[in-house]
Amino acid sequence: MWMTTIATVLVKTYQQNSISILMKFCRHSNSQYKLGCNNIIYTIQINFNTIADFKLTIIKGSYLNIQLTMENLNKLPESNRCELGKLYSKSSFDNVYEGLQSLRNNGVFCDVKLETEDNKIINAHKVVLSAASPYFNAMFTHFVERNHELVLMRQIDSAALQLLVNFIYSGDIIVTKKNVQVLLAAASILQLQEVKEACCDFLQSQLCPTNCIGINSIADLYSCTKLIRSSELYIHQHFSEVFGGDEFLFLSSEQVIKLISSDKLIVPSEEKVFESVIRWVKYELGSRKCILPQLMEHVRLALTSKNYILKNVAKDPLIKNCLKCNHYVNEALNSLISEELIPQSIRDKPRHGDKIILVVGGIQTGLRNSSEWYDPRTNQWHYGPPSIRNRGRHGLVIINDNLVFDVGGYGPNLTSLRSVDVLDLSSESPCWKPSVDMLVKRIFLGVGVINDKIYAVGGFNHRDSYLSSAEVFDYRIQEWRMISNMTSIRSYFSVGVLNDLLYVVGGYNHSSLTTNTVDCYNPSTNMWTPIANMCVGRTFPGVGVLYGELYVVGGCNISNFLKSVEKYTPSTGVWTTIADMHLPRKNAGVVALDGLLYAVSGLSETTALDSMECYNPHTNTWTMVTATMIVKRILPGVIAINRPQHFPTIERI
Repeated sequence: MWMTTIATVLVKTYQQNSISILMKFCRHSNSQYKLGCNNIIYTIQINFNTIADFKLTIIKGSYLNIQLTMENLNKLPESNRCELGKLYSKSSFDNVYEGLQSLRNNGVFCDVKLETEDNKIINAHKVVLSAASPYFNAMFTHFVERNHELVLMRQIDSAALQLLVNFIYSGDIIVTKKNVQVLLAAASILQLQEVKEACCDFLQSQLCPTNCIGINSIADLYSCTKLIRSSELYIHQHFSEVFGGDEFLFLSSEQVIKLISSDKLIVPSEEKVFESVIRWVKYELGSRKCILPQLMEHVRLALTSKNYILKNVAKDPLIKNCLKCNHYVNEALNSLISEELIPQSIRDKPRHGDKIILVVGGIQTGLRNSSEWYDPRTNQWHYGPPSIRNRGRHGLVIINDNLVFDVGGYGPNLTSLRSVDVLDLSSESPCWKPSVDMLVKRIFLGVGVINDKIYAVGGFNHRDSYLSSAEVFDYRIQEWRMISNMTSIRSYFSVGVLNDLLYVVGGYNHSSLTTNTVDCYNPSTNMWTPIANMCVGRTFPGVGVLYGELYVVGGCNISNFLKSVEKYTPSTGVWTTIADMHLPRKNAGVVALDGLLYAVSGLSETTALDSMECYNPHTNTWTMVTATMIVKRILPGVIAINRPQHFPTIERI
């Protein structure tokens, strides 16, 4: 006879003097068995290939290092192998919660009383509290409270503590406007992360211009990272309304400077930033007047107009009596009359906000109702909200900073469309909805926005063929009306807006020849005027505006796909050739974002593209963006939008 050790187990018994267990191990290598006896479970790792019988005796209340042994090792036939047990998992813990709550309510097995500052007593079980809360776990294992039945809880509101203990026992809690702050404070102390996140979600749902600064302060106090980001984004996106509230007046000078110096601040005009500074200073004029020069350093007066500076800024008594502020006024006026278009200092650098690139549709079947968006912060593409109808060869624009319009194009069976859909980016669940139809069906149209009015120009339909007509949509009165026709029929062109003028660029002329001509529409006179011709004739070009200049990107000249780029400077009336793109692109989307010009997707000489490249005017260079689009798109609608708070962030699969 000989013996072999197969496992070592550390056990302790509680209820009986001894346990006798007769075990038969089945032939099965490297298996783990859980053996139950009187509600005590022992886990034994088996690593052998035979059957063995033995008796295990455990003495009450003692820790024993027991070696399990096998005697009379005799191999058995394969047919005698025992079946393994079947795992059963509990489907619900509701009855466990109910049982624990019942024990607590009846005072059964309770071994701790939590006393609050207002002398209220909450009964509980240390083991339950410790299992749910790292705070209680540390208290009842490492500190003097482990031996105390009464524990004083002076730092936590009594109502909040009662709710949180109930949550530990029941798994349920109701967060309201009245209790959210005390709950967040208490949950942070007790390290109940689920409740903390629930409070943050509730506060995020309550964000509005009158409370967003306060919510941001609460989030910062309790290190709620997600809520800090979302409240800061809300403040930046709604600054024009936020600075009119009371919370803004109680910010420190450091907080005001941090806010108005941000490139991500979104305002309809820089005038709002100036007005916010004056309002904050005047609220406590005696102590804040001396801080005015530090604040004005971050107001980008050069982004306003000469007329506004002379009438509103220079004549303000606080500005007139401040030497440093007068310097900023003169600097802005000099910048406005300078011919240098690229910003030379922070005070004439445009604010970009927290923007993303939205790409909608394309002419390929299956893509016409899809969208995706690019996040420059993470260099990633995400799926966007799908359109409510299929559209190809359409136009995409944004007004009021939050309303995206998808205009015209063709639908199923290549039918021309008058329809227009709108996407409200401020909605908690952004989705496309029908808007007011155009007066004329248009495919391959050009669209642009001037003073929040949408202009739809030219295009094609199956009844009228190629169009010279144009129309405008006034969102305030929800109405389209016709405007002056273009001077001639033009097709496969592109449109750009610069200095409140609409430019129609390139395309085919009435003889179906590639043209290098450009026409300009002035809404104030309702007239079209030709401007200087481009250096190269282009059909299907991309058009964008950056730092006060009009860029025309790629396109096609007869059968040649172009990667050349040129720009138009209104002050000189001259077109200038700049650096070529890396790839030739026809039907690309072009958009300006954060001081760069992006050329998105399009068609190369051989295939549709899923790539994007960006142009830096400071270095006159193009750079390929490393992130590729989710799908290849030809002739998509492309715009830059403020990052929506409730946009999906689903990445490619």
